[in-house]
Amino acid sequence: MATPLPLDRVTALAMDPGARVVVHGLVTTSVDGSAFDAAMQWDGLSPGASRPEGLFDLAAGGLRVAEQHPERHEYALEWTGSPGPACAVAGAGSPCLVPRMAALAHERLKTQGELASTLQGGVELEGVIAPPVVTASLAGKLESAGLAAAAALAVVLAVVWLRRRGRTALGRVRSAGRAALRATRGDASLERVRIQVRAMVARARELDAARRACARRLSTIDRPLLERKRDAYARSGAPEAAETLRWLTEEQAEAERLESDLASSVLGLQRIESALRVVILRVRQERGTRARIGPHDPVDAAAIELDLRNEAQREADSVVGL
Repeated sequence: MATPLPLDRVTALAMDPGARVVVHGLVTTSVDGSAFDAAMQWDGLSPGASRPEGLFDLAAGGLRVAEQHPERHEYALEWTGSPGPACAVAGAGSPCLVPRMAALAHERLKTQGELASTLQGGVELEGVIAPPVVTASLAGKLESAGLAAAAALAVVLAVVWLRRRGRTALGRVRSAGRAALRATRGDASLERVRIQVRAMVARARELDAARRACARRLSTIDRPLLERKRDAYARSGAPEAAETLRWLTEEQAEAERLESDLASSVLGLQRIESALRVVILRVRQERGTRARIGPHDPVDAAAIELDLRNEAQREADSVVGL
């Protein structure tokens, strides 16, 4: 059974030396389009190529990669038999999975929370997660707190997750779509508008899927290395150099198309979000409000009534004076 792995804390694993667990999945960030999986230890990289970064510090947790399938982001991890230094620091048993969120966030000038709010996707474990190490005093505190504290924590975590999802481009579109449907509710003349609102949200989901796909593919392309290869083969006099250069140039062109498609999908999401907000503003009941509301304006009517009262009072005073 696959279990989602948390990226904000150490996860202890229940396994013997030499035993294996499998982790698989991919996480992308909207900060710079980077993609990460559990290990990112690719043997197929060319010499001098920049090595993609993994989500976990395996050595710090006493683990190593025993088998890898980077094309599907799947790795079999094996316990080395040695205690993981980071496991002991975190108060967990060895081996353990140690997230690298702090390092990844600092490289992008973000806090861990800020980077976490931009992540999409996930990594799962096929294996046994060890129960947390609980001291006697902590056990007593947990028992006295009861299930109410656990339920409250679950609610808080759910709220935090929903807020993070709502801050993404697709989350903002969904929020604007719900607001537009509420604003047009109950008006039969706006039924066709509601149909288009739903269509815009559906299109936004397609654009977001395209954005994530482009970001994943771009993360596998080392643009500086590709440019260096093109320069080298352009100066080479080898018989096959021209043919190789042609394909390297085509690869570079495809990478540029990916960047263009990524930018287009981002702009498309922003366009839809803005259009949905325009719908909300245009269907408001108070649209076209003016200070005066025609010949029966209540302000003017009140002034006339006061003038009539004053006129009647003056007439009454003149009669009394006679």
